[in-house]
Amino acid sequence: MHDTPPAANVARVCRYIDDHLTEPLTLADLAGHAGLSRHYFSRLFRATTGDPPMRYLMRRRLEHARRLLLDRRHSVCEIAMLLHFADQSHFCRSFRRSTGQSPLQYSRAQ
Repeated sequence: MHDTPPAANVARVCRYIDDHLTEPLTLADLAGHAGLSRHYFSRLFRATTGDPPMRYLMRRRLEHARRLLLDRRHSVCEIAMLLHFADQSHFCRSFRRSTGQSPLQYSRAQ
């Protein structure tokens, strides 16, 4: 994997993140998927995407949460657990920081 161009490594990890949003993911998991050390992977990922890996993961999870809220088949608590937030409160705080609205406000406004 070290012969793979850096941008291809990052693109592969981005696809991996999107395919595994509902699984617990750590920096070590992502770096391992890229075949790189955590430190080198973090620097490469940030240089390529503009975001640290875990911030990118959070952003993608919150984007997925918005889609789930619009679907209305899951409660806020279920979405929080499905996307591996520490708890519902953590999810709601993160969601509000991202969108400026609580999950319920977002869902009702749509």
